Amino acid sequence: MSKHIRIEGSETLVRERYSGGIINTSSSEYQTYMSVQKGKQAQKAQIQNMCSEINTLKNEMSDIKSMLIKILEK
Repeated sequence: MSKHIRIEGSETLVRERYSGGIINTSSSEYQTYMSVQKGKQAQKAQIQNMCSEINTLKNEMSDIKSMLIKILEK
């Protein structure tokens, strides 16, 4: 007995007998999905990197501001 039941009207979708879940068996669609997910992860990492750089610049500007204030007080 097969673990999967073919779904009518689709060549790539099957239903698992045990859980009733639907599985897409198309490897090209899976590869497309994975490439989209990798792109999203890369974009998220880039945004986190930019936030880190902005925070570093904020800290440096604050340091510069406090140094200028000290110079002007003299």
